[in-house]
Amino acid sequence: MAALVAMGQYSLFSQQFTPELAPGVYARIYTNKGEILASLDYKNVPMTVANFVGLAEGTIDNEAFGLGRPYYTGSKWHRVVPGHVIQGGSPNVQGRAGTGYAYPNEIYEGLSHIKAGMLGIANAGPHTNGSQFYITLGDRSYLDGNYTLFGEVVRGMNVVNDIIQGDVIERIEIERIGRRAERFLPVTRTFLKMVNKAKDRVEKLEEQKKKQEDLFIIKTYPDAVWEHNDVVQSIIEEGSRPINSGQTIKIRYTGRVLMDGVSFVSTESGDPLDNQEPTVFEYTVGSSKINSGLDWLIPQMKVGDRRVVILPSKMAYGRGGHYGPYKPKNQRFVINPNSRLFYEIEIIDSNN
Repeated sequence: MAALVAMGQYSLFSQQFTPELAPGVYARIYTNKGEILASLDYKNVPMTVANFVGLAEGTIDNEAFGLGRPYYTGSKWHRVVPGHVIQGGSPNVQGRAGTGYAYPNEIYEGLSHIKAGMLGIANAGPHTNGSQFYITLGDRSYLDGNYTLFGEVVRGMNVVNDIIQGDVIERIEIERIGRRAERFLPVTRTFLKMVNKAKDRVEKLEEQKKKQEDLFIIKTYPDAVWEHNDVVQSIIEEGSRPINSGQTIKIRYTGRVLMDGVSFVSTESGDPLDNQEPTVFEYTVGSSKINSGLDWLIPQMKVGDRRVVILPSKMAYGRGGHYGPYKPKNQRFVINPNSRLFYEIEIIDSNN
């Protein structure tokens, strides 16, 4: 056996003879359709892999089960979108909470959603990661930068492609090959240490980003008015007729993500798209919806008004961002989460 250890072909922790696998940390995901084998990038995405491994082995405390109980055992693939992802990792016990904690994104540029078989963590916006994970079913590269990837399938894509909603994750076993991998043994204390360090880093980056954006606005629009809700606006042309609640008006706008270069325009469907001509669309004050910032601004405008307005992310698309409709073979239009948005908006005329 000594020769096998020296060649990195035998793991005392996994107790499995795996001559075809390189040193590393692997997840054997056993489902009712068969086994999926995934390589976990514990070197470049250690916090996320620690969370996944710790939950799988029951070594990280959580609100659903506490310590000692493998978190994923018996859970289901609760979301399956053909050509997009299969998603699982929510505890399958009535009345149970999730992990009870959230940890920041951990983006590594060496991993991309560009192909099927990539393993990522689902979230409800940046830095809200928990237990749910997904496997891509195709090129989803528009997700890069907003969702943490932490590995990829190395065997069993036929099983991945056979999964349907409601199929079961029977258990997940972690296999370690090589001395460095065998020392990767996450517990609550070591995981939380990584989380707290990452949260400090995110907070500093967010503060730095806001300062840069504020300076850009002050320099570019020195005469703009800063509202109490962090909305910035400037009147280019002033209209004459006030707008009343319930009134249907016509609107046109162009926009962009502040300091990001992503542009978009108004469309008749109401869904912003890039590289198009702006479309005039009808808007009924008090019932039509765009986003909370524009819905707050429009009733204050007049027919004939043309204004520049910059919305904070909380009054635009917030932590969830905006994902345009999926169109096969086309790059999906995305406004990244936590984006400040610039609009030049015009009230054209009234039907009343």
